[in-house]
Amino acid sequence: MLSRMSDPQQPAHNPHQVPPYVPQPQQTTEGYALNGQPSHPGGPSGRSTNPAGRAGLILGIIAIAITIVNNIVLQVLIRTSEYSAYSVYGLVSGVGALLAFAAALAALTLGIVGVRRIGAPHAVAGIAIGIGIAEIVGIGFSFLVNTIGSFLHF
Repeated sequence: MLSRMSDPQQPAHNPHQVPPYVPQPQQTTEGYALNGQPSHPGGPSGRSTNPAGRAGLILGIIAIAITIVNNIVLQVLIRTSEYSAYSVYGLVSGVGALLAFAAALAALTLGIVGVRRIGAPHAVAGIAIGIGIAEIVGIGFSFLVNTIGSFLHF
């Protein structure tokens, strides 16, 4: 009798018993938190801006437009003038490439600044980075091919 008194009373365990309902945390419509900061800190509407990313995107589009216009002007010069206009061709090509390179470099720089902004949307800044890199690589390879071609005379 003494041993029964010293044993603690254990409730009977039923393996088929369902545990009590525990409410799960609700997911908000504003998105997930990253490093303790909400993904859309711009207020109740969830809108915020990234002016550096937007400016980078605009400059990236300008760089693309300069490249396209430069290519069209160069093709018109090739087809409408004689070989004596080679200096004009070189001038137009160089100035257009320089302007496009400057715009692409500015787009890349502003895109990087926009991506580094905490709490701001990064999609537009990422697109600006992509355009800037693509334009810089394209202009660089074009310059390289033109330089090698001028030495090889083809």
